Amino acid sequence: MSNITLIISDLHLAYDHTILDGFGERQQAAFEGLTSAAGTAGPLGHADEIELVINGDCFDFLATAPYDTGGISDISTSVEKLNKIIAAHTPFFEALRRFIETPGRHVTFITGNHDIELRFAKVREDIFTAIGGEHVTERVSFCPTRYYRPLPDVYIEHGNHYDFWNHAIREIWNENGQPLDLNPSTIILPVGSHYFQHAAHPISINYAYFDRFEPSMNSMRQIGLLCLLNPEIIVETAKLTMDLFSEPRKALAGLAPGEECIPGKLFEQAIIDFAALQQEMSSRKPDWVEPGNVGNQQAQTTTMIEFDMLREALKLPLVEAVAAICTPTTYEMGEGVATGMQAALKQDPTLRYAIAGHTHMVRIDSISNGTQSYLNTASWTARLAMPAPGEITPALIEWFRHPNWENVPLRDVTQFIFAMVNSTTGGASSASLCVWEGGLKGSYRVLA
Repeated sequence: MSNITLIISDLHLAYDHTILDGFGERQQAAFEGLTSAAGTAGPLGHADEIELVINGDCFDFLATAPYDTGGISDISTSVEKLNKIIAAHTPFFEALRRFIETPGRHVTFITGNHDIELRFAKVREDIFTAIGGEHVTERVSFCPTRYYRPLPDVYIEHGNHYDFWNHAIREIWNENGQPLDLNPSTIILPVGSHYFQHAAHPISINYAYFDRFEPSMNSMRQIGLLCLLNPEIIVETAKLTMDLFSEPRKALAGLAPGEECIPGKLFEQAIIDFAALQQEMSSRKPDWVEPGNVGNQQAQTTTMIEFDMLREALKLPLVEAVAAICTPTTYEMGEGVATGMQAALKQDPTLRYAIAGHTHMVRIDSISNGTQSYLNTASWTARLAMPAPGEITPALIEWFRHPNWENVPLRDVTQFIFAMVNSTTGGASSASLCVWEGGLKGSYRVLA
């Protein structure tokens, strides 16, 4: 008997504001192509059993109104959001129904930080209903643990567990990833979700390219760029951020009158406030453990070096300043997820593959002398190439300042990535990272 496990992540189905909805017509066509290929002739269709694992952030509850829920998610609000998502994405649920109607086809949902609401039983019931079909309850399942082991040598989790801002809190899972409550009535959102909803939402709507850059741009560089392009939104965000502190605090306290118009000064004070927020949130997260062996001192040193570089860059002429900000650098969140997933492999020598999403960036790491591999399935959302320093022009900067999504000057690098794991009864697994090309009538290509 031959079995195939397909793993995708970060589809980000949402509603209300199209700029925040990650699943458009191109994504739907690719999804239908992939799922229909698993039920017809060809390499996928020949398998006896095919499991489609959607590894977190399938649904984007954070990007669906009501946006600011006070850092807490409850059942009624989550169902309200889910109903909007279902109404906006009926073809997606229909594609899932067609997929499971083929004998031997199954779907498993894993929870991510944007759809932590999957832990609500009512949300799961409504997803069953939206998919529908005679076999939905027996062929669609929701993984209750933080991670999933579909095969003895394959380990899957979304990856936010290794990200400070989106680290899952203790009320959901224990330190071993086992559920503490199978049917909670409320969920305290990760601190990053609360910040995203309450303070950063205007930035997400007005400057959506930050969430689409390839490679990703970290928060410090985003703040630096907005200090040049729109200092008012930095001031607004800083004031909203103060609401997240337990004690009253004045935003941008070190600024003298008029200095909010000086990019370097504004940047310095905004980063001081952001660092203070992180310090306070650290005190509220006694269960947080930094992935790997990176000490706080080393991390602080790296942050300070980048801070000093950006502060000096903001004194340069505009084109040069933007070019310096857009220079690719190590994406620390991606490194944290990689370190955490590699640790999972090292702790269990029976594992051959560890597969994550969350970072929105493709990654393939071979460790343990090539006997183990970490794969990241990136995202199906739109991705735009970050411009190289030589590509920064006044016209591009003006687009950054006032994005026109009808005319995007950045190169589209969107890819529909998935991992494919082949296995036989009693045999070892073999995994490949693949990309789906050609939409509904397309096919897949193996990346590695």
